[in-house]
Amino acid sequence: VENYGKDNWDEAYSIQQTKEGDYIVAGYTCSFGLGNADVYVLKIDKNGKLSWQKNYGKEHDEKVYSIWQTADGGYIATAYTDSFGAGTHDVYVIKMDANGNSGPYPFENK
Repeated sequence: VENYGKDNWDEAYSIQQTKEGDYIVAGYTCSFGLGNADVYVLKIDKNGKLSWQKNYGKEHDEKVYSIWQTADGGYIATAYTDSFGAGTHDVYVIKMDANGNSGPYPFENK
């Protein structure tokens, strides 16, 4: 049994096994990042060892509910955001490479 996160609320809502046999986990964190809750994505190997972790968001809430591996070996996550968009609870889609980097998109990757 492994634990991930820190001293505040950290919750996972989605886990998928990758084509390499590892696991990609997504949810939200209040321990890392800029806002109340930020998207939290971590990759763990088949033994539970943390490969990497990333958070995405700004000053308000962002929470992810689903994540999938894409054909290019990266990941795509669906979430909501209160920091970006026209108002509250806007759709937030994050495309990441195999290492969790978000690339040239209109949001920050910490």
